[in-house]
Amino acid sequence: MSIFEPDQFIASQTDNAVTLFALTNTTFESFQRLIELNLQTIHSALATSEAYWHEALSVKTPEEYLTWQAGLIQPAAEQALSYSRQLYDIASNAKAELTKVAEAHYEHANLTARTLADNLVKNAPAGTEPTTTVLESTFPTSLHARETVRKAAKQAIETAKGPRTAIK
Repeated sequence: MSIFEPDQFIASQTDNAVTLFALTNTTFESFQRLIELNLQTIHSALATSEAYWHEALSVKTPEEYLTWQAGLIQPAAEQALSYSRQLYDIASNAKAELTKVAEAHYEHANLTARTLADNLVKNAPAGTEPTTTVLESTFPTSLHARETVRKAAKQAIETAKGPRTAIK
């Protein structure tokens, strides 16, 4: 009996393909939302620009022009803030979806690795007990170390992005 069963290999590759397509679809959908936001922003900017030109051409005195121009600052700031909020929403939703897919894949990879190690120990030839004992004792330790590093990296990322979440 082989430690690398064809069914396990096929299941592993199927899982990898599912993960790849989930990540690709999420990325594509986020990119599509970004394009839609940018097209919407361009359309709005063109309509606003046309209205501004009509207003600017209807101004009769320099004082009226300066008053009119000063009144443009607030709407422009509001539009920029709205755009940045929508952009942040797209990015944070994409991050959440990608993280969910990556974490599910990570958990599945851990399970697959554990199954592979168990099969290796079960099907080891006679006389390799010291080696299999070492494998059995180091595998949980390595999984724990991976999990510790993953949690530390996740915490570092959350800490690093902390001040920026105040924009919303």
